Amino acid sequence: MSTESNRTSATPAASGLSRWLRVAGWPGSGGRQRQPERLAVDGLPDEWATLAPGSLYAIYMTAATPASDALIWTSAREAQSSNVTVVLARPRSAIAASMRELGFSGDRPARGWPRGLNVLTMPDFAQPEADARGPVAFAKLYGALRALKRFGFRSGALYFVEGAERWFSWSDPVALAREGRMLADWCASRNITLVLLLGPASHGDDPDSDDALFADETLNHEAVPSGRLEFHGACAGVARVQRTHGELLWHVDFWRTGRALVTGAVRSLRFTDSGRLTVAPDSPDTSTSRTGAHLARDEERVVACRSVVGDEAWVPRDWDIVADQAAALVACEGAQAATVLLEYLGGAQLEALCAAIHTLRRRCGRALKIVVVERGEVLRHQYELLVLSLGANLVIGRQLPFSRIQSLLQSLRGQLHTRPVADDYRTALAAALSDDILGYLPVGTFSARLRGVLERSAALRLPHVLVKIALLPSLSHVDALRHCTPRRAGDVFTADASHLYVFLFACRLADAGAALAHFFDVPVAGLSERTVYLAEEGIAAELDALDAAHRRIPVADFSDLFPATVAGAQPRPAETPAETSKATDALSAIAAAAQLEAVERALSDARNEAARAGSAEAGGSARTRHAEPCAMPLRATENP
Repeated sequence: MSTESNRTSATPAASGLSRWLRVAGWPGSGGRQRQPERLAVDGLPDEWATLAPGSLYAIYMTAATPASDALIWTSAREAQSSNVTVVLARPRSAIAASMRELGFSGDRPARGWPRGLNVLTMPDFAQPEADARGPVAFAKLYGALRALKRFGFRSGALYFVEGAERWFSWSDPVALAREGRMLADWCASRNITLVLLLGPASHGDDPDSDDALFADETLNHEAVPSGRLEFHGACAGVARVQRTHGELLWHVDFWRTGRALVTGAVRSLRFTDSGRLTVAPDSPDTSTSRTGAHLARDEERVVACRSVVGDEAWVPRDWDIVADQAAALVACEGAQAATVLLEYLGGAQLEALCAAIHTLRRRCGRALKIVVVERGEVLRHQYELLVLSLGANLVIGRQLPFSRIQSLLQSLRGQLHTRPVADDYRTALAAALSDDILGYLPVGTFSARLRGVLERSAALRLPHVLVKIALLPSLSHVDALRHCTPRRAGDVFTADASHLYVFLFACRLADAGAALAHFFDVPVAGLSERTVYLAEEGIAAELDALDAAHRRIPVADFSDLFPATVAGAQPRPAETPAETSKATDALSAIAAAAQLEAVERALSDARNEAARAGSAEAGGSARTRHAEPCAMPLRATENP
């Protein structure tokens, strides 16, 4: 261990006078009138924060974070004892840089700190564990106390030890309990208050240990296991400081203060403008609003891409303007609650935008605010749902004034992203993309394709609409299908004996009427006597009924007249206006000929029936008349 001390030299006479004042309890001398030690968390009740002399405490929290720094340094600075030792599990250079930021220098002690402050660094070490009942089980704990002894143990001293999980035998509950009892007796015999800051003992079995969304959640598993109950029983208090869904929480498993015992209490924590930890108020308070309370110390920071700002005449001075999304990812390294503005320029940029959003959310946690601003094309509905499922907080339209954007950003302050985040952005992107085919599909192909789309897009909860159109009796299928003009990829349609089915991909039910009006080149009322809009479970039920009807009586296939097209494909030469007109005339001639043939066949059957009836009466034999099947003229034109 190495040390940085804040001690000043004192003459023997001054030292003796100081001891006499402490014994006599002179006011202001720091003797018997001294207040008990306390964890420096503003607003935390005394029953949860008091540190009794000669007691052992365990606080589970991630080391080397703003929360741990605020708790350790503020508690050490405000300590009543003049002898405070801080042990940090960090490199010496990092500790020296932190102390310079706190006002320490090499030539003079810093003001406002305990006179006997020692700051030590604990190197990382690993020792093999042997039989827990042998002396090796205590080797790491004995070695740590022996290293601390070099700097002296003084009665009434306060110790903060970061990374103290290195001192104990976590894999053996029996040895761990013995080590805890021994350390508690050691604190009581020397009247030393020891606060152990314990982090995860090992992340080797946790695949998500590097994920900011879940890394702090592992502290639940560190404090709860039954193998540590006896170790916790040796402590005067056990608590956890961790982020849950991006919010910093103080969990008190139990805390003894005199005869009072607090168990199972939770408080939300915030950072003040000065960097202190404070309890989040349950209601607005004047003092809190004046000092400020933030989810993290960088909550006031805003990182914006250059195209989001554009040519605005005035941009807030404290905003960080970066070139593009790649630069925004670099700028947000280590961010916790900042606001990031990403631009959407067009569909070609969609995958890069999804990757950036997903990376930021998984890396920085749920307190980060991610805002997507339209600056080119309008973000389609399914893409808006996509970016929200990947971790975006808000999507801002391209027509919104810049002043309104700032108001919306202000409304996000203090909010946490609580929606589920997709594990893989590529899978979510595939679910949001429509099929590259549009137009007519046979009933079997239509049903199978729709079921695949519904299954693939269920993760994003994309809304779809299936429109069931009952055709007018006087309208043939060929004429009805000819009026279908789908424009979007994924919009397909089919027909059965009496209905036309239109599938609108990623369409809200409220927008289905307008979308259907663009689907036909004539008013829908001129084609249908009744239109039904189906969504969610209604689509699956209708597909089941359509498949069942198709199995009983196969439906005519019009693929030869209305082949489906691939979205973005070049138009065929037959789709020129002149040839389209010729094709239409040819289809009309074929339909008219088929209809005429059907009528003539029906008349011929009627004449034959009359002839058979007349011959039967002439022969004197009585016969019972019965109806015979006859093809419907209009429906015969469906399959010329």
